[in-house]
Amino acid sequence: MGDATGQIADLQAWKAPVARAEDRYLRVRANPRYPDAARAFARAMLSQAEGDRLLDGVLKDAGRNVAAKCLAYLHVTGGLTLPRLKGLCASTGLVSPGRARMLLIYLQHLGYAAPSPRREAKAPRRYEPTVRFLATWRRQMQATLESAAVLEPAVSTVLARLDAPGVLESYVRYISEAYLEGLKDVDTEDPFFRTFMHRYAGTQIMHGLVVTARDAFPPYDPIPFHPAEIARRFSVSRLHVRRMMDAAQREDLLRVAGDTLVFTPAGRAATDHIYATQLIVFLVAAARTAHAARGAEEIPTVEAECGAQSGQRAERFESPGRILDLLPPV
Repeated sequence: MGDATGQIADLQAWKAPVARAEDRYLRVRANPRYPDAARAFARAMLSQAEGDRLLDGVLKDAGRNVAAKCLAYLHVTGGLTLPRLKGLCASTGLVSPGRARMLLIYLQHLGYAAPSPRREAKAPRRYEPTVRFLATWRRQMQATLESAAVLEPAVSTVLARLDAPGVLESYVRYISEAYLEGLKDVDTEDPFFRTFMHRYAGTQIMHGLVVTARDAFPPYDPIPFHPAEIARRFSVSRLHVRRMMDAAQREDLLRVAGDTLVFTPAGRAATDHIYATQLIVFLVAAARTAHAARGAEEIPTVEAECGAQSGQRAERFESPGRILDLLPPV
């Protein structure tokens, strides 16, 4: 009983405000399970993509990935409209408002979003996620929680209740807000982002390198490197892989020598920061969700947020980062 209580307390500490963002990074790195959690996250993202061709296309491109996150978040916070999508995409610093329209069309092409049958006069058209998207995103959210549970076992309390009314919606909301909060501590134009995050399949290739490494995390020893195998696995050309690795060497992130590559100190630091940031986002969201699920505050359901029965504007659920205040009204 004492261990369980202690684990809950450890998880709840993640929702508390911190004076310095670096304090959370220090806490993650001090956890002896951090390397296992980072590799578990990399494996989970690769497995999700390999098992779902449509999701694979989303995860290969940073803009598409952001659009899918926005679709999920806006769905549980009042509804998706093009003005709200533009506003939220712009707040990430990763997607321009101009690209938001094309990404909305792409989500409809995948069968992830569809125009709502309800249409209010003089109001922007509302779009809703499809059953296909909701099932896909539930699996994606489960995978992030399972990765976080490696670090903090109490995350399993959220996993166990993921299908309870409002819990998944709450986690979607909190993970999106924590993600946006975390972006404030990330330079999206730094060498790592330019080389991997902004290039097609770059994130997946990085996950593959992390999983392939057999030593510490971030990887220290040489990692097998076979461009043809990487290209085949991630459905890109060998030239694309070579150019990415050439760019990584120019940015002093890694060194390629024959059939192996080694991360430089700068590359190891960047890899560490990216994976730690992701896990912090999951832990903060899980802690806030667990807190809400214990009855400390009302958990919003999709119906309550979107006014599905009445078609009326939803009441706003107070958000830690006041992100909703930046978005156009529904």
